[in-house]
Amino acid sequence: MGVGNRCRLQLLSIAALAAAMTIGLGGASVAQDATPTAMAGDDAGVAYLSHLHSGSCDDLSAEPVERLADLLLPEWVAGLTGGDTAIATEDFGNAPIPVAVATTEVAVPLTDIVAGGHAINIEQPNPDDPEDSVACGNIGGVIDENGDLFVGLGGEDASTHSGVIWLHDNGASTTIVVFLAHPDEAAGIATALDELAAQAAATPGATPVATPVAGDGAEATPVT
Repeated sequence: MGVGNRCRLQLLSIAALAAAMTIGLGGASVAQDATPTAMAGDDAGVAYLSHLHSGSCDDLSAEPVERLADLLLPEWVAGLTGGDTAIATEDFGNAPIPVAVATTEVAVPLTDIVAGGHAINIEQPNPDDPEDSVACGNIGGVIDENGDLFVGLGGEDASTHSGVIWLHDNGASTTIVVFLAHPDEAAGIATALDELAAQAAATPGATPVATPVAGDGAEATPVT
């Protein structure tokens, strides 16, 4: 199986889980209004607001067409940067750029969203500016044979955020999955991992953190 097919299967698995959560929390049928379904822990810091607007990122409608689910970082991000010593650093892997994910099903066909000219805007709540945009993505392109459309999110107002929007056509409705990367969090995660590793090494009887070593010369096998 090719890499592209495996990636598609992984994304479809996410969609199936998101759809199941949407049905469980929002009812078995699609309501006329959007049914937000957050895909991350609600204790992981600031919730980023997400809205579907008519217009483009350069000229958004004053009011959103649909309110989408808030984007929240996974719970382990707040736990790790907050000094959660229960996290096993030897099993954690490298310090990643964390991604906030949220899924919403809206009662609008994907063809209407694309043809009507829309954009998805991500905002960070700010007492001084309640509409502080951190990322935005124009919705456009050609829907593929599986009913999927993927578009990018670009940072707004010097923001380092970026991401991907996945829209899936359900016929009378559209499932929208938003992935928002938080590069600024990566440094804090790396520092927290180093601190936890140092604590583990200084604790008698603690399991040492694995240290990467140079390879033995074996060549990697490419995946086709």
